[in-house]
Amino acid sequence: MAKTKISEYDSNASGNTDINGININEGCPPSTINNSIRELMSALKNMITGADGDSMVVGSNLTVNGTTVLTGNATAPTQIATDNSTKIATTAYVQAKTGALGTMSAQNANAVAITGGTITGATVGGVTIGTNAGGVRTVSTSSPTGGSNGDIWYIV
Repeated sequence: MAKTKISEYDSNASGNTDINGININEGCPPSTINNSIRELMSALKNMITGADGDSMVVGSNLTVNGTTVLTGNATAPTQIATDNSTKIATTAYVQAKTGALGTMSAQNANAVAITGGTITGATVGGVTIGTNAGGVRTVSTSSPTGGSNGDIWYIV
């Protein structure tokens, strides 16, 4: 059967005796070599552009230089909750990290309203702020003064 796609090529060199039906077996006519190289170049281009319809499997690390656009339903492994790296954060990872924080809606450029949920052991700027159950809540028209960790100041 003619090997019309790169995915059909054999990893054992002796198993590759044709390129798209062009004979490249031992003792082949010299005239078929030029056409087989052209067919190979076409197959490579079709693989790169996706025109061959084959999926590509990378069995090792993949490095992409430049801008990458993922189409379809791209998936990735979910990282452990303590991972603070530049790895891809899946929906499952983000949901595990944020839990039930509630909702936020913009009020103006300097304030947002938070409703529902509980913040537990959140870290801001390297400082654990505990939960939203403790601390003093102050509502004022002036800038915050004094206070201690866990206090919340609402400017109205």
